[in-house]
Amino acid sequence: MNQLGFTQRLIRRLDSWLNERRIATLKGRFAACGEQVSIQLPVVINNADHLRIGDRVSINAFVHIWALGGVTIGDDTLIASHVAITSLTHDPHAELFSASSQARPVVIGRNVWIGTHAVILPGVTIGDGAIIGAGAVVIRDVAPKSMVVGVPAAPRP
Repeated sequence: MNQLGFTQRLIRRLDSWLNERRIATLKGRFAACGEQVSIQLPVVINNADHLRIGDRVSINAFVHIWALGGVTIGDDTLIASHVAITSLTHDPHAELFSASSQARPVVIGRNVWIGTHAVILPGVTIGDGAIIGAGAVVIRDVAPKSMVVGVPAAPRP
């Protein structure tokens, strides 16, 4: 066995172990976290204590979640890489935007599939079984078992 191969295997095992510890620590901060939740690091989750995750949820790498207004993710939901979910916004009529934070909960139903680079904005509810197309910007509620695509997201023709 050569030294380089041994070192590479050791580094991979250590990296895997550290990743498991980071995920366990992260899950411990959530308001609720179901069983068999998969989180591929790196992810950014602000205010994790306002995030509820159901069973068998998969969150891929480079997802950003701003949960201060409350974010709920239902069982069996798949969230692809580079998705942004935010429950915070600002009052567009305020004199000073930075002083006008508004919290609006986001509710993602069960068995939802959110495609790569989608953006879910504050106050949105996504119904069970819905599909959010890659790159979609969701600004309003999505009906159960429907598919939305585009900017802003609209039902697929």
